[in-house]
Amino acid sequence: MLTLARRGFLQGLGIAAGAVMMPKLATAEARRDLVIGVQRLPENISPGRDTSDFTVPISYNVFDKLIELDFQNQMAPSPGLATSWEIKDHKEITFHLREGVKFHNGDTMTAEDVAFTFSKERRESDGPVRLSQFFSNIADVEIIDDHTVRITMTEVDPILEQRFAMWSGEVVNKRAYQAAESYTDWALKPIGTGPFRVENLNADAFELAAFDDHWRGAPNVASLRFVEVPEVAGRIAGLASGDFDLITVLPADQIATVEGYDDLEVVGGPGAKMRILIFNQGEFAHPMMKNPHFRRALSLAVDRQLIVDALFAGRASVPNGLQLPSFGEIYDDGYPVPVFDPELAKEELAKSGYKGEVIDYPLLPNVIDTEVAVAEVLREMWRAVGINVDLQIRENWKQITKGHHSIRNMSATMVWQDPATILWRLFKPSVMKKRGWGWVNDTFNAGGEVLETNPDAAARQKAFQDMMGEWETNDPMGMILFQETWLYGKKRDLDWSPYPLPYLDFGPGNV
Repeated sequence: MLTLARRGFLQGLGIAAGAVMMPKLATAEARRDLVIGVQRLPENISPGRDTSDFTVPISYNVFDKLIELDFQNQMAPSPGLATSWEIKDHKEITFHLREGVKFHNGDTMTAEDVAFTFSKERRESDGPVRLSQFFSNIADVEIIDDHTVRITMTEVDPILEQRFAMWSGEVVNKRAYQAAESYTDWALKPIGTGPFRVENLNADAFELAAFDDHWRGAPNVASLRFVEVPEVAGRIAGLASGDFDLITVLPADQIATVEGYDDLEVVGGPGAKMRILIFNQGEFAHPMMKNPHFRRALSLAVDRQLIVDALFAGRASVPNGLQLPSFGEIYDDGYPVPVFDPELAKEELAKSGYKGEVIDYPLLPNVIDTEVAVAEVLREMWRAVGINVDLQIRENWKQITKGHHSIRNMSATMVWQDPATILWRLFKPSVMKKRGWGWVNDTFNAGGEVLETNPDAAARQKAFQDMMGEWETNDPMGMILFQETWLYGKKRDLDWSPYPLPYLDFGPGNV
């Protein structure tokens, strides 16, 4: 039986499927040019290839997806380029496309563009597009008519709706994509349907111009200019001097600096992203890492709330598992936060047979601005229970992933609003084998199969509980540190709001 996706959600908002929220309005004279200071610029704008925290904030303005997340309602899926959709047997989804949508090159979006976006050519290209990491289970894409597309998956997919609402679900223009001389040429001049079109992408700045034919209406901003400033002090100075209207990646210890200016303010808070540590048990790790008692001691020795309070001014948080309330009925409100118990950590350490050996923890100093500070606090907490950890600064990720590493840090973004987004996507057997982390847990893997194939909410929640129990406590593969923050400094007169995901939305509904 066909089920109209999100009907209850839309009725709850008091709107019909296909309706959109009314954007904020501005006259042509009132539109301003915005300059944003960012920590890093990507090489290009490349849906399907680069999903980093410094790419998706920009590309969000250039492309739209069939399904968009409603950030005013726990990130629930809502109409985007599709006005409605039906899901059959959790395996087949039929999209009814919004009519009259224009691409930046003037083409009208049709089912041809959508079908090409998710085609085998783009999913399994030998080039840099790797849609297969998110859409490997697409079996067939069928054009029903100019405004209807049916996509069939190879098996039952409990997160079918979520796949098309997150990154790599951006719809591209078929004609422009195929006409480009190379993938690089396309990625430097991408054509989407978003509220801004690409003017110029270079090493100095990314420049976007308002696309007044956007289906939600003209943006209230005339243009966007993203400028790379790696140093925090430089970004703050640019904001204070008026060179920037907004800056990204603001450390919590700089909140007072920004708010010391009458015309500036700090916005943002905990995002849909967790900072975790990985306990490597493979050939490039210290032999002690194979001992579950030792790994439990590493986790029990850490006072996460102290880290949040001391380094993030209380703006970060300690989550109860690798989950968010936006997971809906799968979210387990009663799941406990990680335990801090230094005495129990010492007991586990004694059981492990640890004799004070040096455990290596390589890291990069510039992943997040507090990276080294967090690691230094962790080292002292471990030392307090008798664990000797050596922090080793590296120049690039390859030196960590291909070299000796026992403990390493990792950011885990909630790509889908579902437990499968982290636990199974990042730690399934195929990924573990590829990364050589040496962790095999039958209970975890059995739960992952449930997350991947069973649409029943109760069964999936139970599987999540079992998996988290193994991953975090019984046979620790890693440990949760905190829910990361996305903080921004901005001009007070800029009416703009951040999201729990790293999108910098300057479209008509958010400025």
